[in-house]
Amino acid sequence: MDSKEFKLGNMCDDLVDLTLDICGKQSDSCPRFPRWSYESYVDRIVRTALDIQELVITCNEYRKGDRRSQAQIEAAGKCVYLNHLIRIAWKRGYISDKQQERWAKLVTSIKWKIVSWYRADIK
Repeated sequence: MDSKEFKLGNMCDDLVDLTLDICGKQSDSCPRFPRWSYESYVDRIVRTALDIQELVITCNEYRKGDRRSQAQIEAAGKCVYLNHLIRIAWKRGYISDKQQERWAKLVTSIKWKIVSWYRADIK
C-alpha cells in the first residue's frame, strides 16, 4: 500500500470517529441534533461518512482502471455531499462554528487527496 493511500485511509477513519463524536446518540441526555432527526438526517450524515471510508479503503484494493476511478469519483462526490450536510447542521445551530470548521476541513482535505490520487492514476 502506498503511503498516500494509507494516510488517506487513516484520515477516513478519523472522519468516521469525528462524525460519530459530533452526531452523538439520540439517547444522549442532551442530544446535539433534534431527536426526530436521528432516523433521517443524522443517519444520512453517518452513512455518508461510512460510505467515504468504505470507498477509499476498497479503492486501494483495486488495480488502476475504470473500477478504481469510478470509486474515487464517487468518494469525492460523497465528500461534497457531506460538506453540504455539515453546512446545513451548522446553519441550523446544531453544531458550533468550531465543530463545523474542523469537520468540513477534514472532509475537504479527504476530497482533495482523493482527487490527487485519481489524477495520479490517470496519468
